Amino acid sequence: MESFSGAVTQRYMTGSVRDYLVYIFIFIVMIVGGALLLGQGFEFAPLQDAPVSIYEIALLLAMVVLAVTVLFARSRLTSILAVGALGYMVAFLFVLFRAPDLALTQLVVETVTTVLFLLCFYHLPKIKKDNSSWRVKATKGTIALGMGLVMTLVALSVNGSRFFPSISWFYENAYDLAGAQNIVNAILVDFRGVDTMLEILVLTMAGLGVYILVKLRKEGEERERT
Repeated sequence: MESFSGAVTQRYMTGSVRDYLVYIFIFIVMIVGGALLLGQGFEFAPLQDAPVSIYEIALLLAMVVLAVTVLFARSRLTSILAVGALGYMVAFLFVLFRAPDLALTQLVVETVTTVLFLLCFYHLPKIKKDNSSWRVKATKGTIALGMGLVMTLVALSVNGSRFFPSISWFYENAYDLAGAQNIVNAILVDFRGVDTMLEILVLTMAGLGVYILVKLRKEGEERERT
């Protein structure tokens, strides 16, 4: 039994990140997709959605093109630039949805992450050509399509199902409930003030960690000089 269990463990504990991702994605597709299928959880209600404008369609097509570019790019620089452009498209989408605060946050985060990606991936070797067999490529494609299909069906089902009453009433009556004319401030400070306080605490701890690391590095450099 010990030899058998060791052999079984060595079969799936390969030390490869690719294999572990395959296990995770297959498990998600089987559990989530199977639960939705057996429980008849697929429910689509497109009539409840707002009308889609021509600008939103254009942004969506641009995002699809950029996502495909990331997949088939031959260099990491092209992939990083495509990912950054995709993030900026999301920011423009927030502008169309009249969410300027989210658009500004998306622009800042996307700019910082793109710069960090460029700094990190610049020192990595060039991307090698995938010489895998057609069976391996077919397996990867099937898992990717299955994962994308399940997540799309989950998003559509969640959008078409309402298990709880809408909370838009709080936003519409933000002034009467919290005395705030700015709905965003009412949400952050009044309706979810504890959550916002904890987020500020996390950001403070992260800032202190970065400050300590920078200070220790400077002290180490000064010691080496002396």
